[in-house]
Amino acid sequence: MAKKSVNFINLEKGSSFLLDTNDKITEKVKFHYKTTITASRLFYTDIITHSFKLDKKYNSSQELTLAIEMKMYEDLALDMQKEYKISFIQKETELDNILLIEAFAYDKNAIQQKYAKSFKTIKRLDFLTIPTLAFETLYTHKQIEKLHDVFIYIGEDEAFLTFYKEGQYLSSKKLKSLNEMLHELDEKNLRPSIDELKDILRTKGVIKENYTLFEYNLYEYIYGTFEHIFSTIKNLALHNRNIYNFTKLDNIYINIPDTMMPSLPVMVQEYLDETNIYPLNPYSNYTDFDFIDILTAHFIQDKIEENNHNVNITFYKKKTPFFQTYTGKFALSAAAGILFTATYSKEEKKINAKFTRLRNIADTLLSMKKNDEKYTTMLVTINQLLQKYGLTVDKLIQSGEHMIDLELYSGENRRDTIALFMRDLLERGFSRVSSNEIILNEDAYKSVITIKR
Repeated sequence: MAKKSVNFINLEKGSSFLLDTNDKITEKVKFHYKTTITASRLFYTDIITHSFKLDKKYNSSQELTLAIEMKMYEDLALDMQKEYKISFIQKETELDNILLIEAFAYDKNAIQQKYAKSFKTIKRLDFLTIPTLAFETLYTHKQIEKLHDVFIYIGEDEAFLTFYKEGQYLSSKKLKSLNEMLHELDEKNLRPSIDELKDILRTKGVIKENYTLFEYNLYEYIYGTFEHIFSTIKNLALHNRNIYNFTKLDNIYINIPDTMMPSLPVMVQEYLDETNIYPLNPYSNYTDFDFIDILTAHFIQDKIEENNHNVNITFYKKKTPFFQTYTGKFALSAAAGILFTATYSKEEKKINAKFTRLRNIADTLLSMKKNDEKYTTMLVTINQLLQKYGLTVDKLIQSGEHMIDLELYSGENRRDTIALFMRDLLERGFSRVSSNEIILNEDAYKSVITIKR
């Protein structure tokens, strides 16, 4: 696709700018939706990140997507009553027959509420992404060489480090933001302002002689904070060596306000021999805007030009992950009773058993969908009627061509809802709808319904 201008909005502050096709940045108040891309990013702490391995091959992207989303719900115990946006990247690894996945999730309603003021100022959000992935654009624009690198970003309200190998994202880790540092300093009865802290980092850094005797506690805190950062990097580099063959850390690029902290390169050498550290701010001419926002705007512009929406996590996105398609939603709603019970059950064995039953339902749906896309329409209709009558599916079996058996029960303790469900299916044109005996079991009416399209 042709390169497009990007209207970028900082969701927290509500401020915006325009990145045009000539890489020029100007403050932008009015959004032109027909000619530009409206874009933003989430903050690091907005995102739930989970890395894991999958030890089997998947026949389609839909199967892989479903497996990943199931893994996120299962491992992180995501609230089934909330709507999450889930995306993922697949990373290259030295491990054979293993898929290494990093998945990202956020609570859609929580994000809409948190940034409600900013969302009111825009009609739509074409592209929303994750800040740790945006450093890729430094390589694609040949601003730095593709080596084994770590990027450190420390801003007022968020901070993180992220590993890259030869231009590819590997992993990330949260750090203390400047405001978090101020909070910890306040607990030590040290109360610099945000501007004073920036000035201290800029001029005094981690050199003890730069501090007066009365500032020794301040020096100890700052030194300890950055000592912990480089110790963390050293440990993560060793971890990444085994998984990603991250043999050597070549460079650290750091973005703190304005410039490199005095004596920081000396501290790096104490922990990471033969590793260089450089200040990072290729957009230093644009002092009115945050470095990470400008970086992300360039990243989004690149992805739009590539027509690559794999890391577009906006809830306005047209392409919907399988778990949020009609068939995927059926997998959830069909087992809603199982899952809602599991949410409040503290017995691990029961929870695992109920998730296993959901997996079986989902696996059946995937198999059906692969064999015949027309099953989707069938499942949409069934799903609508299940919701209409408050029925819950306990088991789903493909019993023949275009035929399924649903073991379901009425959560409202009403026998007639099953009969009404069957009547509506016949009225919708299904060729066969039959059931075995409707029985009362543990205060719920249950039956197995056979349905043929």
